[in-house]
Amino acid sequence: MLPILNFYGNHALDFENNDYKVLEYYTISELRKIPIPDDIYIMSFDAIRKQFPGADISNITKFTEWCPVSYPGFPDIRKYNIKNIVSLGQMEMRIVFTSEYLILPSTIYERVDWYSPHNKEQVQAWRSYYYLVINHFGGDHALYVDDRVVNKHYASHYQPADAALAAFEQTLISHYGSSKKTLFDYPYSKYPKY
Repeated sequence: MLPILNFYGNHALDFENNDYKVLEYYTISELRKIPIPDDIYIMSFDAIRKQFPGADISNITKFTEWCPVSYPGFPDIRKYNIKNIVSLGQMEMRIVFTSEYLILPSTIYERVDWYSPHNKEQVQAWRSYYYLVINHFGGDHALYVDDRVVNKHYASHYQPADAALAAFEQTLISHYGSSKKTLFDYPYSKYPKY
């Protein structure tokens, strides 16, 4: 099985000094202000159709606004000290806000597809959308990280909900080095871990 990419971004939201419900309302209302490009809609719709061939996907495509996701079975998840805000949007795109980073949506999960020059337009569309979201919430960059690397480093060094993205990035740089190549300069199957 090929490694799956995870997409993280930094932000400037203050989870420490704000009420969970206030932050949830704020993030949802702010997400609604960020335009989602048509390319993102089309890629998301195509991904859903491929995932459920021949199925009625009207329930999936009916979402028109960002909304909070509740946790069934956990009437008050905050009592477990979990402060992640999960937002569900059009085409069931999910953005998760943790105290230290954002988890960003995508339809391109495999490194071979993300780093392929054949997918340059699609990847650029996602990267532009990531920039809009991250920048809107006070952040300035994203990390694309192989899930095996996430599991290895987060599991052994950090608790993901509490780990600063910058600290995780420094761990990756010290372990794997920093790349001097651009996104589409990697030869086939020689992709970076992050």
